[in-house]
Amino acid sequence: MNNNQENRIVYRVSSLLFVALVILIIYFDISRKYFQQGIQLFSVDSPLIFPFLVFLILLIGFIFELRTEIKKILKQYSHSGKQDTKNMTQTKELLDIIVFTVISMIYIYLLPKFHFIIATSLYMFCIMVVVNESDKFGYKLVKSLLATAVTIPIIYFIFYGIFTVILP
Repeated sequence: MNNNQENRIVYRVSSLLFVALVILIIYFDISRKYFQQGIQLFSVDSPLIFPFLVFLILLIGFIFELRTEIKKILKQYSHSGKQDTKNMTQTKELLDIIVFTVISMIYIYLLPKFHFIIATSLYMFCIMVVVNESDKFGYKLVKSLLATAVTIPIIYFIFYGIFTVILP
Protein backbone atom coordinates (compact mmCIF):
# COMPACT_ATOMS: atom_id res chain seq x y z
CA MET A 1 0.00 0.00 0.00
CA ASN A 2 1.54 3.31 -1.02
CA ASN A 3 1.48 6.60 0.85
CA ASN A 4 -1.35 8.04 -1.29
CA GLN A 5 -3.66 5.11 -0.49
CA GLU A 6 -2.85 5.39 3.22
CA ASN A 7 -3.72 9.11 3.13
CA ARG A 8 -7.06 8.37 1.47
CA ILE A 9 -7.88 5.80 4.14
CA VAL A 10 -7.00 8.28 6.88
CA TYR A 11 -9.18 10.96 5.28
CA ARG A 12 -12.13 8.58 4.85
CA VAL A 13 -11.91 7.34 8.44
CA SER A 14 -11.46 10.89 9.76
CA SER A 15 -14.48 12.15 7.86
CA LEU A 16 -16.62 9.23 9.06
CA LEU A 17 -15.56 9.83 12.66
CA PHE A 18 -16.33 13.54 12.34
CA VAL A 19 -19.79 12.85 10.93
CA ALA A 20 -20.40 10.30 13.70
CA LEU A 21 -19.45 12.95 16.27
CA VAL A 22 -21.83 15.49 14.70
CA ILE A 23 -24.62 12.89 14.64
CA LEU A 24 -24.10 12.11 18.33
CA ILE A 25 -24.08 15.78 19.30
CA ILE A 26 -27.30 16.45 17.38
CA TYR A 27 -28.91 13.31 18.83
CA PHE A 28 -28.12 14.20 22.44
CA ASP A 29 -29.17 17.83 21.94
CA ILE A 30 -32.52 16.81 20.44
CA SER A 31 -33.03 14.15 23.13
CA ARG A 32 -32.28 16.63 25.91
CA LYS A 33 -34.76 19.15 24.56
CA TYR A 34 -37.38 16.47 23.91
CA PHE A 35 -37.16 14.65 27.25
CA GLN A 36 -36.11 17.38 29.69
CA GLN A 37 -37.81 20.45 28.24
CA GLY A 38 -40.84 18.61 26.87
CA ILE A 39 -40.62 20.17 23.39
CA GLN A 40 -42.69 18.20 20.90
CA LEU A 41 -40.72 16.66 18.06
CA PHE A 42 -43.30 15.56 15.52
CA SER A 43 -45.24 18.77 15.18
CA VAL A 44 -45.32 21.18 12.26
CA ASP A 45 -44.46 24.16 14.44
CA SER A 46 -41.81 22.32 16.50
CA PRO A 47 -38.41 24.02 16.68
CA LEU A 48 -36.86 20.53 16.70
CA ILE A 49 -38.22 19.35 13.36
CA PHE A 50 -35.41 20.83 11.24
CA PRO A 51 -32.56 19.52 13.47
CA PHE A 52 -34.32 16.14 13.54
CA LEU A 53 -34.48 16.02 9.73
CA VAL A 54 -30.80 17.00 9.50
CA PHE A 55 -30.01 14.28 12.05
CA LEU A 56 -32.02 11.71 10.12
CA ILE A 57 -30.39 12.56 6.77
CA LEU A 58 -26.90 12.51 8.31
CA LEU A 59 -27.60 9.19 10.04
CA ILE A 60 -28.91 7.53 6.88
CA GLY A 61 -25.98 8.83 4.83
CA PHE A 62 -23.53 7.74 7.52
CA ILE A 63 -24.99 4.22 7.62
CA PHE A 64 -24.79 3.86 3.83
CA GLU A 65 -21.25 5.25 3.71
CA LEU A 66 -20.11 3.02 6.57
CA ARG A 67 -21.67 0.02 4.85
CA THR A 68 -19.82 0.89 1.64
CA GLU A 69 -16.51 1.24 3.49
CA ILE A 70 -16.97 -2.10 5.26
CA LYS A 71 -17.75 -3.76 1.92
CA LYS A 72 -14.57 -2.24 0.45
CA ILE A 73 -12.50 -3.55 3.33
CA LEU A 74 -14.02 -7.02 3.09
CA LYS A 75 -13.55 -7.02 -0.68
CA GLN A 76 -9.87 -6.09 -0.29
CA TYR A 77 -9.36 -8.95 2.15
CA SER A 78 -11.10 -11.47 -0.07
CA HIS A 79 -9.19 -10.43 -3.23
CA SER A 80 -5.78 -10.08 -1.63
CA GLY A 81 -5.53 -13.79 -0.88
CA LYS A 82 -3.84 -12.94 2.40
CA GLN A 83 -6.32 -13.23 5.20
CA ASP A 84 -4.89 -11.01 7.90
CA THR A 85 -6.80 -12.27 10.91
CA LYS A 86 -5.61 -9.45 13.16
CA ASN A 87 -7.07 -6.78 10.87
CA MET A 88 -10.26 -8.79 10.36
CA THR A 89 -10.62 -9.11 14.14
CA GLN A 90 -10.11 -5.38 14.56
CA THR A 91 -12.68 -4.67 11.84
CA LYS A 92 -15.21 -6.97 13.54
CA GLU A 93 -14.53 -5.33 16.91
CA LEU A 94 -15.01 -1.88 15.39
CA LEU A 95 -18.28 -3.01 13.80
CA ASP A 96 -19.40 -4.44 17.17
CA ILE A 97 -18.65 -1.11 18.86
CA ILE A 98 -20.67 0.79 16.26
CA VAL A 99 -23.60 -1.64 16.56
CA PHE A 100 -23.39 -1.43 20.38
CA THR A 101 -23.50 2.37 20.19
CA VAL A 102 -26.52 2.36 17.87
CA ILE A 103 -28.37 -0.16 20.06
CA SER A 104 -27.58 1.96 23.14
CA MET A 105 -28.94 5.10 21.47
CA ILE A 106 -32.14 3.24 20.56
CA TYR A 107 -32.37 2.01 24.17
CA ILE A 108 -32.10 5.58 25.48
CA TYR A 109 -34.94 6.56 23.17
CA LEU A 110 -37.15 3.57 24.05
CA LEU A 111 -36.66 3.63 27.83
CA PRO A 112 -39.14 6.45 28.58
CA LYS A 113 -41.72 4.94 26.24
CA PHE A 114 -41.55 1.25 27.22
CA HIS A 115 -40.17 1.65 30.74
CA PHE A 116 -37.53 -0.49 32.41
CA ILE A 117 -38.58 -4.11 31.95
CA ILE A 118 -39.49 -4.10 28.26
CA ALA A 119 -36.84 -1.63 27.06
CA THR A 120 -34.03 -3.24 29.06
CA SER A 121 -35.10 -6.71 27.95
CA LEU A 122 -34.93 -5.67 24.30
CA TYR A 123 -31.60 -3.93 24.90
CA MET A 124 -30.02 -6.89 26.68
CA PHE A 125 -31.31 -9.36 24.08
CA CYS A 126 -29.92 -7.31 21.17
CA ILE A 127 -26.55 -6.75 22.85
CA MET A 128 -26.20 -10.43 23.69
CA VAL A 129 -26.96 -11.43 20.11
CA VAL A 130 -24.25 -9.05 18.87
CA VAL A 131 -21.65 -10.01 21.47
CA ASN A 132 -22.18 -13.79 21.35
CA GLU A 133 -19.42 -15.41 19.29
CA SER A 134 -21.30 -18.62 18.49
CA ASP A 135 -21.49 -19.52 14.82
CA LYS A 136 -25.04 -20.83 14.99
CA PHE A 137 -27.59 -18.01 14.83
CA GLY A 138 -30.40 -20.09 16.37
CA TYR A 139 -28.17 -20.95 19.31
CA LYS A 140 -27.37 -17.25 19.74
CA LEU A 141 -31.06 -16.36 19.85
CA VAL A 142 -32.02 -19.06 22.34
CA LYS A 143 -29.08 -18.35 24.64
CA SER A 144 -29.75 -14.59 24.53
CA LEU A 145 -33.46 -15.05 25.17
CA LEU A 146 -32.88 -17.34 28.15
CA ALA A 147 -30.26 -15.05 29.69
CA THR A 148 -32.55 -12.05 29.26
CA ALA A 149 -35.57 -13.90 30.68
CA VAL A 150 -33.59 -14.83 33.79
CA THR A 151 -31.50 -11.68 34.34
CA ILE A 152 -34.02 -8.85 33.90
CA PRO A 153 -36.51 -10.07 36.55
CA ILE A 154 -33.64 -10.58 38.99
CA ILE A 155 -32.29 -7.07 38.35
CA TYR A 156 -35.80 -5.64 38.66
CA PHE A 157 -36.42 -7.47 41.95
CA ILE A 158 -33.07 -6.41 43.43
CA PHE A 159 -33.39 -2.73 42.57
CA TYR A 160 -37.15 -2.26 42.90
CA GLY A 161 -37.98 -4.86 45.55
CA ILE A 162 -34.96 -4.79 47.83
CA PHE A 163 -33.37 -1.37 47.36
CA THR A 164 -36.72 0.34 46.52
CA VAL A 165 -35.19 2.24 43.61
CA ILE A 166 -37.83 3.67 41.29
CA LEU A 167 -36.95 2.45 37.81
CA PRO A 168 -38.00 4.28 34.66
